[in-house]
Amino acid sequence: MKKKMLFIYNPLAGKEQIRDYLSDIIQIFCKADFEVTILATRGPGEATEVVADIGEGYDYVVCSGGDGTMNEVAAGTMQLKHRPVVGYIPAGTVNDFASTLRIPKDMIEAAKLIVKGDLFSCDLGRFNDRYFTYVAGFGAFTEVSYQTSQDLKNALGKTAYFLEALKHVADIKPHRMKIEYDDGAIEDEFLLGLVSNTESISGYKAYSRQEIKMDDGLFEALFIRNIQNPLEIQMIINALLTKKLDAEQMCLIRTKHLHIVSEDEVQWTLDGEEGGWFDEIMIENVYHAMQIVCDFSEVQTVAEQAGEEK
Repeated sequence: MKKKMLFIYNPLAGKEQIRDYLSDIIQIFCKADFEVTILATRGPGEATEVVADIGEGYDYVVCSGGDGTMNEVAAGTMQLKHRPVVGYIPAGTVNDFASTLRIPKDMIEAAKLIVKGDLFSCDLGRFNDRYFTYVAGFGAFTEVSYQTSQDLKNALGKTAYFLEALKHVADIKPHRMKIEYDDGAIEDEFLLGLVSNTESISGYKAYSRQEIKMDDGLFEALFIRNIQNPLEIQMIINALLTKKLDAEQMCLIRTKHLHIVSEDEVQWTLDGEEGGWFDEIMIENVYHAMQIVCDFSEVQTVAEQAGEEK
């Protein structure tokens, strides 16, 4: 009996490369005995609506696009009682989520992986009443990072761009917050916050690979306090470059829950997309929320190698 697949793609993702590969991708799925229904998204939020409406009628929901498209599909599956297996063919500019799962950047290879790969039970994040696949963030990184043109990002390079954003922290307003987490609470002025479940954020590998597990029910939450002088900026840049996130102005937390209250409304992003303005949020790690196809042996091998190098 044929398996039913809903294939959703964003025709505008990245450099619109899907148009050169769409026929070959569908052929790979059909040869693997999938009955494929194809949908090209026409605007933000459509993928979530479609998956929520008809996703239970399919064995697999596969998407191709950037991390925003993946976010929408994940959000749609979370509205279902019986959730289909998810597949991801990255076609965006950075593809942080795929990078951590070691899903190939080559679209044809990613399609082949979907028909022969392993099922991985991945954690997701709940942000108030919304969901994210790999990061919720605010402050210096998000306010500079996601408002910069793609041409400038390409010119600077991924890591250089991330660090360039920190050089402009003097222009970013700090937010006084109280942050409650599983093991305690902190209260201070913060310039940046990243609540993540991935080693890569906007292409910058912020953590050592062995520290990140996408199926352990925990987030890595990094907060940077208000910076007073150029020396503190340099200390933070050095910590990011070495991945030893122990600078005095840094706070790294591993937790399942976060309750954050700020004195003013703060702009958040979810998986690199606009998340809204809030003065209070609840964040929860939803354990093993989504089954996604990946090469689990490759994910394990990378983690083991990183552990040996530590």
